[in-house]
Amino acid sequence: MRIVCLTVFLVTLVSSGQSLDPLVADPQHYHLEVENQWVRVIREQMGPNEKMPMHQHPAPGGVIVFLTDRHNRLTSPDGVSQELRDRAGDLMWSLASTHKSENLNDAPFEAVQIEPRRPASGAPSFSVGKLDATVIDPQHYHVELENEYVRVLRVSIGAHEKLRMHTHPPTGAVLVQLTDQNLRLTSSDGTIRDSRYAAKQVRWVDPGIAHQDENLSDTTLKFIRIELKLAVDR
Repeated sequence: MRIVCLTVFLVTLVSSGQSLDPLVADPQHYHLEVENQWVRVIREQMGPNEKMPMHQHPAPGGVIVFLTDRHNRLTSPDGVSQELRDRAGDLMWSLASTHKSENLNDAPFEAVQIEPRRPASGAPSFSVGKLDATVIDPQHYHVELENEYVRVLRVSIGAHEKLRMHTHPPTGAVLVQLTDQNLRLTSSDGTIRDSRYAAKQVRWVDPGIAHQDENLSDTTLKFIRIELKLAVDR
């Protein structure tokens, strides 16, 4: 009966021309942050005890990075509900799903969802070199999640720490700031660049050459790096 109800619900929406895409179904709570041929990143924001209408997150799924604590109730089209709790800074891989949502907290909720896309020409190879950050500096670059679409690193650099020269795979990546960033990057060609970003900011980064990171701040720098395994120019 649940399968029948779900099928009828989806068919009804399709036939009526209604889109379940979050940006279309609920632009009040979902906002586009980054979009290109390899990825779409959307930001989700809900006020205290707010509710969202039914919407759908596409296959193959995506990485969710929680920017605040979460206590949400998700209800699928067949009426099945589940309550989920996470802490600010947590992350997860979420499969494709259709649901409506309710923020059960008395505080705002915010998260970003990183949705990888398959290139039309198929999957290129994902390579990790001997200078890869996770190989030479696992203390600061920790692999938190990995599947066929992404490798997700949790990065933590202490106040005024300067790391070893390292590389990242030759793919594009999405960075999600968990704290404010005041960083100096020294590249292997001698180029020096300072970068400042605010906590909760999200951005796309292209592949680059070997470099060294130095935290110029008096506090620990923390961010999430989502490396898209399919985001390779050929």
